Amino acid sequence: MAKTLGMADNGRATTISTIFVAVGTKNPCKINAVRRAFEDAIVSTESKLLSAQLIIHAYSVPSGVSDQPLGDEETKLGAKNRAAGAYQCCLEEHGECHFAVGLEGGIEVFGDAMWCTAWMAILGGTNELCTTCMKSPLSNGSHTNMLEHSSIWGFGKTGSFPLPSQIVDLIQNRGMELGDADDQVFSRVNSKQGSGTVGILTNNMIDRSDYYVHALKLALIPWIWPDLYIFHQMRG
Repeated sequence: MAKTLGMADNGRATTISTIFVAVGTKNPCKINAVRRAFEDAIVSTESKLLSAQLIIHAYSVPSGVSDQPLGDEETKLGAKNRAAGAYQCCLEEHGECHFAVGLEGGIEVFGDAMWCTAWMAILGGTNELCTTCMKSPLSNGSHTNMLEHSSIWGFGKTGSFPLPSQIVDLIQNRGMELGDADDQVFSRVNSKQGSGTVGILTNNMIDRSDYYVHALKLALIPWIWPDLYIFHQMRG
């Protein structure tokens, strides 16, 4: 964790830190979403006393679930497994990791209908860097003596939308993954690394990266409000 001192516009000392974020995918769309979510969360910090340089390391790690997860439980577990795998890879390669992120798309079934959704899992710590860079207005510095290596999980879920019958048929009857079914129905190639199904069905009003950013910010809530989530939980 590199730290240097600079001067803020108000003349106060500013700590400049490097935050390592590991992502359990090499999909550029998902990596972009993670970058946007973390940059927004860090920039919006109330204290303005810590300036953070974000470094993202991407890893291809297994989800530990089926190629096309069904339901919240399996999809959430896939996201959690990817975050845990990315954390281990980053730790082995760089010796430290402040946050690890897993993103997993899934399908919910309601009667004869299939709905697209995705879960986000973020593994982070209680060390001062993780909590100061996004600390809430309620923070009073009491967190500085908390354990450096305690692990905290944050989760978020995207909105859901129904899939057209042509895609549902390919998933149910031909065993295709959503991305492959999307490519066939809309005559595209590798759409899951582009705008995704949500992009084409919304006429690109919501692309795949936008779709994930919202849920990633929800998963970051424990560190945005550590007093209400992390330290309250640790104090029991």
